Amino acid sequence: MQVNETLTEIVRGRTIELVTKEEGLVTFVFNDRSTMLVKVTGGPAMNMLGEGRIELVEEDGAEFILFGENDRRATLRLAAPGSSVTVRNNVGVVEYAG
Repeated sequence: MQVNETLTEIVRGRTIELVTKEEGLVTFVFNDRSTMLVKVTGGPAMNMLGEGRIELVEEDGAEFILFGENDRRATLRLAAPGSSVTVRNNVGVVEYAG
């Protein structure tokens, strides 16, 4: 696994308030009203994050893992590695695309 240092730096410490799942897309809404959209194939393989804070993001090809507090994590399968994740701040400005 490879730590995505850029994305980790952006989302570390943000608290998940809501997670929505639909065909091909998982949306994380943080308590500061910023969002992270993740284009996926299938649904989450495992989602144990709950409403905790993000601590670390790892990627390995299509596997995308978000690590949270208390050893919680969510594992997703990216639709297109390298271009499936977008983070926007609370006014919609893109902070990360990759």
